[in-house]
Amino acid sequence: MKSDPAHWKLLDSRTHYTNRWLTVVVDDVVLPSGKPYKYTRLEPAGIGVGVVGFDAKGRILLEREYRHGVGEVVWQIPGGLADANEDLQAAGLRELREETGYQPQAVTSETVRYLGVVWDNPAFGVAASHIYAAWGLETISDVRRDPAEFVTLHWVTPTWLREAVRSGEIKDRVVVAAVAYLLLNGWLQ
Repeated sequence: MKSDPAHWKLLDSRTHYTNRWLTVVVDDVVLPSGKPYKYTRLEPAGIGVGVVGFDAKGRILLEREYRHGVGEVVWQIPGGLADANEDLQAAGLRELREETGYQPQAVTSETVRYLGVVWDNPAFGVAASHIYAAWGLETISDVRRDPAEFVTLHWVTPTWLREAVRSGEIKDRVVVAAVAYLLLNGWLQ
């Protein structure tokens, strides 16, 4: 068996840009070949969270939102960034409430479960999204979205969701990972 690739040696890091969502950093590194290289990384403004929500009928709550980065309206689950020092499960449930007006009837180890974490894009940086599932969603309030969020809510069946991921209609990494975690745990029929 071959050994893993060697780590790069970091010489210096410089921040080139910062806004409320991310910081762009350029690292001066030395590659395993000994050659110098400039590598651009993105540092997130927080830790990502997302929630796959189920109602009493077993339907799944998804969102449709225009995402300017890809120039398309995409399927996604409710989510966002955790606030500094915020519990990740609490952050996911807060995002669910704020974006959809839904929450689980009760928060227990049976109604809210941690599914796992995915790196958003490890080539660009350490941004990660922690994914939860919540069962027994009920309407609790009006939504409180950010000014740039224009979202429609859709209840879909597990069969529709599996097929949309399989066919490539859904490409969002968090939704795809959530479906995989749910299937692996036997929580998606």
